[in-house]
Amino acid sequence: MKIEGQIPERRPDPEELEKIRAEQVGEQSRRTGERRRGIPVWRCKVCGYLCARDGPPAVCPICKADRDRFEPFPL
Repeated sequence: MKIEGQIPERRPDPEELEKIRAEQVGEQSRRTGERRRGIPVWRCKVCGYLCARDGPPAVCPICKADRDRFEPFPL
C-alpha cells in the first residue's frame, strides 16, 4: 500500500516555538511586574504573614498582632 503525499507537520518549527515561548514569558513577567509595583506588600513582624494591599490590616489573621506590628516588605 502506497501513501501519496506526506502528512503535514503540525508542530511549529523550533525557531517559531522558541519565539512563542519567549512572548509568553515576557507577557507573564510584564503582568507580574505591574502587579508588584502597583500594590505594596506588608509583613507581620511577629509571624511573617504577608499581605498585598494599600495598608496593613488592623489585626493579623494569623497571630492577632496589631497594625503597628506590620512593616513594608521589599520586593
